[in-house]
Amino acid sequence: MRDCLHRGPVDAADVHSGEMDPRRDPERLSLASYPLSHPVQARFSDLDGNGHLNNVALASFYEDARITLDWRIFTGGRPVPFDNFTFVVANISIHYLAEARYPATYVVGCGVGRIGTTSFVHSAGLFRDGVCLGLCDSILVHLVEGRPTVIPPDRRAQMEALAFPVRAGADAPAEAEAGIEAAAGTAVDAGAVGIPDQPAQAGSGLVGSEPDRR
Repeated sequence: MRDCLHRGPVDAADVHSGEMDPRRDPERLSLASYPLSHPVQARFSDLDGNGHLNNVALASFYEDARITLDWRIFTGGRPVPFDNFTFVVANISIHYLAEARYPATYVVGCGVGRIGTTSFVHSAGLFRDGVCLGLCDSILVHLVEGRPTVIPPDRRAQMEALAFPVRAGADAPAEAEAGIEAAAGTAVDAGAVGIPDQPAQAGSGLVGSEPDRR
């Protein structure tokens, strides 16, 4: 696979988060599975002609959570540029599972999905009152001097500290800065939320932090 934006090879193993449809993964549909959460207030201007929040607005919710998560991981929550490296979005996949309406405050659960050699997957879910309304996976490529570069061990460890899904017995992340909070403390989630006509399946489609299998 070749990334036309960066004119360099990108390993296919880097950019795939797993084989399971995330809509059938119970962990993706549970806010408690995400290490962090980010509240987002819907705006009247987000409505479309049918009275729903439009798809562009919902995509911006995930973007806001993604940027805040990156700041949490790499800058201690400060909204400043990264030091001598950056991440760029290579792909975004969004599933819209239910209508989102106004007025409302939504919560985006987020965490680091699969970590590859030069990229990682940012995994997120949109929730209201414990119900999952949508899912988003963003593939971000690690660049140094404008070129895809192997993620160094210390940076990888920072990502692994906020890996999705949260496992039983794992230490909860410290209270976040810049608007992100520990997911367990922001909303009551009764567990996986079923989607009509889509039976749940066991297992997770995103591997938390395994190395690339080449």
